[in-house]
Amino acid sequence: MKLCNDVLTLYNQRHNKAKDATEYVRTVISGISWYSTVKSAVSDKGLKSANMYVIRIPATADFSGKSWTDPKSYTAADDVSSLFTLNEGDIVVKGALADENPTFAQLHKNNAECFTVLSVTDNRRAPNAPHWKVVGA
Repeated sequence: MKLCNDVLTLYNQRHNKAKDATEYVRTVISGISWYSTVKSAVSDKGLKSANMYVIRIPATADFSGKSWTDPKSYTAADDVSSLFTLNEGDIVVKGALADENPTFAQLHKNNAECFTVLSVTDNRRAPNAPHWKVVGA
């Protein structure tokens, strides 16, 4: 896959049962492709526009020593320190961040290129460039 020279920070959304609160578990991923564009639509209330992001994460990217697991297994795991997943509702930020367990509002306020994952497509069976495609806004 060409142009996989960007870095992102993935924050997996996770429910902390002890605190009864949502936490965000950080994973820095290097060697990804980042694309963004502005989509717009005309409605009876006027023009609406929003940023749309498409990233591709090659199966050979650097996952900071963590292993991918499916969302259901991630949710069921007691210890996720060596795991990451890709799921709707997770937060993706362009660049490598050091913030551990920030709030949703902090991430969106402090980072210009930040989005919520809307869909994930697992293309790791592709013969030429196995990857995950992540779309968000």
